[in-house]
Amino acid sequence: MNQLKNVLTSLFQPLTEPEVYTNLATKLAMVIIYILVGLIVIGIINKAIEEAFKFQNKSNRGNKKRSKTLVSLIKNVVRYIVWFIVLTTVLSKFGISVNGIIASAGVVGIAVGFGAQTIVKDIITGFFIIFENQFDVGDYVKINSGGTTVAEGTVKSIGLRSTRINTITGELTILPNGSMGEITNYSITNGTSIVEIPVSVDENLDKVEKKLNKLFTAMRSKYYLFITDPVVLGIDGLDETKVIIRISAETIPGEGASGSRILRKEIQKMFVQEGIKLPQPMYVRNTDKQDA
Repeated sequence: MNQLKNVLTSLFQPLTEPEVYTNLATKLAMVIIYILVGLIVIGIINKAIEEAFKFQNKSNRGNKKRSKTLVSLIKNVVRYIVWFIVLTTVLSKFGISVNGIIASAGVVGIAVGFGAQTIVKDIITGFFIIFENQFDVGDYVKINSGGTTVAEGTVKSIGLRSTRINTITGELTILPNGSMGEITNYSITNGTSIVEIPVSVDENLDKVEKKLNKLFTAMRSKYYLFITDPVVLGIDGLDETKVIIRISAETIPGEGASGSRILRKEIQKMFVQEGIKLPQPMYVRNTDKQDA
């Protein structure tokens, strides 16, 4: 019983000494200071990174999407490094050997290495995605795995281990980089908008084409996504009631479908304003002839 009493006394005796609480309060204050310093350093470095890439884009007119991707990656790396330094400094203040932890981590790393092969694969694939410029933040991509589409949409962020993609229906898909097989990037080359517009066979086609060209010149300055003026390619079909006019336009990457929708809308508005006739069914035309 005396031995148990001595043990308990030795355990709780330090808690009755004011110096213990003073030292603990000092160390906790230092921890808070280190955390605040870490946050400030991360904020300053992140601001410097953003300004550096802004200056590069202004001077070299570089790819803004590529710069955004690299800024995000560098910020992540900086955050990991700063917090690692803060953690090791705090541990050393509490008398914990950092060298011993690193040595132990090496042994543990070998032990779990086989179980972490997937994570290593994700990180390696992430490096290749970023530095081979397979796609950037803001690109519209389709990701296949084993011949099946696993995600299609706009790239939200790229990390060393995973990539986030916003689908066209609004869902956020998070894909491990190592799971990506075939990658189709729709934002590398310029898009193409092709539409086929039917007009009445009775219309003067030269007049219609002249009005379309005037419309296309105005559209170029109105919509940013058209790289060049849309052009009339020619007649793509002809029958008793209608003539099919084929129109093409070059757009910025990934905006081909949007360009087609804009073309149809603007052409329909112009047809109404100019009184250009659309095709009518045969029975309507025959009725008109009989009335005449």
